[in-house]
Amino acid sequence: MSIQTEITRLQTSRNALRAKAVELGLAQSTAKLDDLADAFDGIENRGAVSATVQEGETYTIPKGYHNGSGTVSGVSGGGNYTLQSKSATPTKKQQNITPDAGYYGLSDVTVAAIPEAYQDVSSVTATAGDVLANKVIVTADGAVTTGTMPSNGAVNKTLDTSTTSYTVPKGYHSGAGAVKLVTEEKSATPTKSAQTVTPTAGKVLAKVTVAAIPAAYITTTDATAAAADILSGKTAYVNGVKVTGSMADNGTVSGAIDGLTQTSYAVPAGYTDGGTVSLTGDIEDALAAI
Repeated sequence: MSIQTEITRLQTSRNALRAKAVELGLAQSTAKLDDLADAFDGIENRGAVSATVQEGETYTIPKGYHNGSGTVSGVSGGGNYTLQSKSATPTKKQQNITPDAGYYGLSDVTVAAIPEAYQDVSSVTATAGDVLANKVIVTADGAVTTGTMPSNGAVNKTLDTSTTSYTVPKGYHSGAGAVKLVTEEKSATPTKSAQTVTPTAGKVLAKVTVAAIPAAYITTTDATAAAADILSGKTAYVNGVKVTGSMADNGTVSGAIDGLTQTSYAVPAGYTDGGTVSLTGDIEDALAAI
């Protein structure tokens, strides 16, 4: 026989003894097995109790066990044996129903139904952990039990970039609390340096608006100029790269040709802001001499 079977058998026996002890008013419905043993051991064995009473007399039956063979009888000769009918409502304690003065005994006792406030709790499944702290229930074995479930009330928590999660505490919540995020919107304008847009302490970013590139910043991917195409000392951006010009600045260019030995003038490479190339009078002097 397994240990669990033995435990079940003992519990069944305990419950039977407990029910009988409660019925006899010897113990409470939560009494343990050793308490039940003490209660039944305290019952005095009265054996066969017999008594004879006369009219108007009463006999108190002694507390204890009676084997059922004793008798209580009235004296012969008749007399006033008026009996009384009584009623009683069950209570948590044992009641002794006795006739009022002037009655010889009881003709009957009507025991009312158990009041609605007293329920069969054998189907209860809740334990202390299922019941709010400081609240009381009666468990399936009739024991009065105080709940242990924590009452957390309204729990509130705000999450942000440093606190990204929240562990909901075990227990009861009133439903009035909230776990939330506080959002904000920010804006930024592009600059030559990288920017990191971060939220204000205790908040998270819902949106970041990046403004258009300022007018001073133009895409240079379609530029074709090289250093030689740009005047010396001047700068420009070509395809994202800053270029310093190397084109010579020749200023005002002036030259002369005589038409005899000099028939052309070589304009120097580079930039010129204008100038003149003139023909000398040598060719006219030569013609006049002919």
